[in-house]
Amino acid sequence: MKKILIILITTTLVSCAVQKKTAIDSYIGVYDIIAYDVTQVGDVPLRLTITKNNSTYNSLFENGVDSPLTDLGLEWEVDSTTVEDGVIRIDGFVASYDLYFELNIDGNDISGSLAGMFDVEGVRVE
Repeated sequence: MKKILIILITTTLVSCAVQKKTAIDSYIGVYDIIAYDVTQVGDVPLRLTITKNNSTYNSLFENGVDSPLTDLGLEWEVDSTTVEDGVIRIDGFVASYDLYFELNIDGNDISGSLAGMFDVEGVRVE
């Protein structure tokens, strides 16, 4: 009986230690965002996916529903994704223009700017 109790307590402690080491990264997720009042195209809905491989962040943009970029046959390409001082910076280009996003995540909300000129807001969907 004592051996079973000791094994049970040990198993519980080990499982708790494993759970504490598995930290959730608040940046990782899928977000529906909108860049507002972008010159010549208006509001641009996008789906942003942020992942992490070891210590490197990666991101992917997909045109959202009714995106004016889809009508123009344009896709986003991402060069780099970095996180510094709580700000996510995503460098990339679309239609041969170098652009960047600077984004902040607060719970399930995401906000920031596109190229420092256009407001961006959105929510986590996954």
